[in-house]
Amino acid sequence: MKHESQKHCVDQLREACKATSKRPFIARGANAVRCDHCLMAEFACFCHHRKATSSPVDFILLYHRDEIHKPTNSGRLIADLFPNNTQAFLWSRTEPNEALLQTLSQKRNRCTVLFPNTETAQRQSRPLRAHTELVDAIQEHTFIILDGTWKQASKMFHQSEWLKNIPHFEISSEAQRSFLVRHSSHDMQFATAEVTAMLLDALGHHSESRRLISYYQTFNQHCLLSRHRANKEQT
Repeated sequence: MKHESQKHCVDQLREACKATSKRPFIARGANAVRCDHCLMAEFACFCHHRKATSSPVDFILLYHRDEIHKPTNSGRLIADLFPNNTQAFLWSRTEPNEALLQTLSQKRNRCTVLFPNTETAQRQSRPLRAHTELVDAIQEHTFIILDGTWKQASKMFHQSEWLKNIPHFEISSEAQRSFLVRHSSHDMQFATAEVTAMLLDALGHHSESRRLISYYQTFNQHCLLSRHRANKEQT
């Protein structure tokens, strides 16, 4: 029986983008019959694993336009689990969404961009948020998650004047290694959901972190299942 999932901010953003797009998004596996909710091929649907809960912090998913339609996008898993704590917007370098700008203005000192402290950020004198500062003032805090490839996210972070006054936070290499030992076996190449789980873990929200990483692992298994079956059908 098909599992019906309530639409959240990422679903709504994707539908809005699709409605206004001048050309269809065509990705690998575009011919597959997909679930409208989880975007997996119907035989690999994992909607029944989606269990909404609450998060101790809020999230703003800032999407690169190329990422919002990808079935393999893991940022939407954050909205799957924490729908009432998540907002989603498309990124624009020069014309950011007015509702997004209003939200950032309202949150002011309670908002942080999750991004490494790069040399470019240092040259730009971007404000850097310390871990101790976040732990001490975590109540009603919002994290901006840049959702795209590393190249896309770097462009979003470094080229957006309207983001430059918002402090950013870098998860330490020690916290990354600790997370890898407990939850993963690959190198320092992380999906959006993994980075967010790592953030929750670094802030001491271990149960929410484990819930998100477990859900990501399920998602990844279904992505692989879908890909393997598609490859077999093509041979």
